[in-house]
Amino acid sequence: MHFLGLDIGGANIKLATHDGAVRSVPFAMWKQYEQLTATLIDHCVGVFANPTMIGLTMTAELADCFPDKTAGVQFVVNATVAAFPGKPVRVWMTSGEFAEPADAVELPLLVAAANWHALATWAARAAPVGPALLIDIGSTTTDIIPLYQGVPVSEGSCDIQRLVHSELLYTGATRTPVCAVAKSVEVEGLLIPLAAELFATMKDVRLIRGELPEDPSDFDTADGRPATRPCAASRLAHMLCCDTQELDEQQIRQIADQLHLEQIQQVEAGIRNRLEFLKTQQFGASSNPVLLISGSGRDLVRQAIQRIDDTEYSSVMDLSKMWKTDITDCACAFAVARLVSERCLDDLLPTQGFVQKAFTSLHQSFK
Repeated sequence: MHFLGLDIGGANIKLATHDGAVRSVPFAMWKQYEQLTATLIDHCVGVFANPTMIGLTMTAELADCFPDKTAGVQFVVNATVAAFPGKPVRVWMTSGEFAEPADAVELPLLVAAANWHALATWAARAAPVGPALLIDIGSTTTDIIPLYQGVPVSEGSCDIQRLVHSELLYTGATRTPVCAVAKSVEVEGLLIPLAAELFATMKDVRLIRGELPEDPSDFDTADGRPATRPCAASRLAHMLCCDTQELDEQQIRQIADQLHLEQIQQVEAGIRNRLEFLKTQQFGASSNPVLLISGSGRDLVRQAIQRIDDTEYSSVMDLSKMWKTDITDCACAFAVARLVSERCLDDLLPTQGFVQKAFTSLHQSFK
């Protein structure tokens, strides 16, 4: 049996099989939404082809091509079902359970932006006793999710609540506009306000600092020019209404370093906030929490953690080391693939024979 997990976001589609194969596909939902079904068909080849069942989670419903979340959830669910005719699709909800497509579209606020909950539900088994904190940084956002006794105990269940409680930070490793990270930078002793314009993103900061490799074929940048250091330097200079003839290489690097530090401090503040929550809610009264880290920006998590006294937590576990392959860049898709493989086997039984039913019963006994 072969289970596929899909995490359909506003900028990327993440695919994962329950045994650890992963794929990330750039997909600008707000521009290409009508192509979603065709794109899924095109990329579900090889190990991702012909799944027995599909687990689905999403954040794409917030894309501004949809008038509201209800319409977004309905579109993504229906487009996914259309991509896999005859295959059962199950949709994860923040209530901690799967729904069939017809039910999912009737419960859009439980389906919307539920990928963090799927990841937390799966990852929490790595810390089955006592408190823990899951910190996942992707290209766009950071999730900081309190866990206790192997289950999520977040204060927020929807995005607006999670923003209030620092469980969702709208800052990520690459797509975040620079002007969303800082309002000004210091150059030659002068405090310079940054332009409130999408001239550069944190991808440019990471390119300049050498944290990302140059990729001349990557045009997913603020100005559509390639992801190279010279182009990144030009984009960052534009944030000060300058170009690279007015700011030299050292000044550009200093600006990048300031922006990087500001982002790290924001993540650090979010982590501290949720560590305090675990303590004040008695979750951490008996022991310090385990920190679980994940995502394409997990190097940023490590740097933020280094700024926190190690007496505040017991240990750090990297989800990339917890599976036979590195699944963390597509961790939510992998989590929903694992969860659907564990929880939804019974849905297949009416069309399966005695041997399959016996296998399922044995599988359930080892949960």
